This record gives sequence, structure tokens and C-alpha cells, in this order.
Amino acid sequence: MAGVGENGSDGGILQPLIVVGQEVRRSSVNAVAVDFVYVFAVGFFATLAVRGLWPAVIAALPLAVMLAFAWMSSRLFFILNVIVIGLTVGATLAGVVPL
Repeated sequence: MAGVGENGSDGGILQPLIVVGQEVRRSSVNAVAVDFVYVFAVGFFATLAVRGLWPAVIAALPLAVMLAFAWMSSRLFFILNVIVIGLTVGATLAGVVPL
């Protein structure tokens, strides 16, 4: 039958949430802590990148490397990093997140 997965589910709208829940459940506390610190660092470099030309030049290489690593890690982790960059840039430009 077309569109039906191996276990008989049709992969509806909740399927990505189930995958995320299983991914977090399999992670240890240390792995989640490292991911949190990683995402915090990405947010810091994103804040730095909107502060001017030289801070953007300084932040460009670490951001590129961190995004490349996130892409190789998992697509979900990459998307999370891109979302954090967008939120951080928006909050910094709005003056909510001072450096």
C-alpha cells in the first residue's frame, strides 16, 4: 500500500515529533547538556555576527564549522541551530539580548 510505513503507520503529522522524542529519550544527560552548550555557543556567535563588520568576520568561521557539524550530526540538530540563529539575531537587533 502506498504511503504506509513498515510498522503500518502512514507517517502522519505527528511522526516527526515521535522521532524527536525517541532521539531525546536515547540521549544521555551528558549528551543533552553538551547539545545545550553547543546551541548556546551558536547563539553567542550569531549575536557577535550582527555587531559589526569585524565581529561578523570573527564569528563567520566558527558559525560555518558549527553548522557543518550540525548538518553532519542530524538534520533536526541543524534545523535547531538555524532556528536559534534566527531567534538570536532577531532578539539582538531588537535590543533584547545585549552582548
